Amino acid sequence: MIALFANIIINILALIQLIIILDAILSFVPIDAVYKVREFTGMVTEPILKPFRVLQERIAPGLMIDFSPIGAIFVIGIIRRIVIGVLYF
Repeated sequence: MIALFANIIINILALIQLIIILDAILSFVPIDAVYKVREFTGMVTEPILKPFRVLQERIAPGLMIDFSPIGAIFVIGIIRRIVIGVLYF
């Protein structure tokens, strides 16, 4: 039962990472071409990326490149490893 719970959490976190990557890639595509997909990915990723954007703005105000997806993917990866370590060992 615990293994099933752990697998669900790990897979959800992996899916969120993939959606963040998809959102970052689609940010280079004109919005009209993929409006519905961008709307969905933005709805999922915005609450996750917002704290990283605030942190980036505090560290480097006015930076033209958004590094928040990299930070979010990194932190989600750490959370996945912690879940694996706690629930499997």
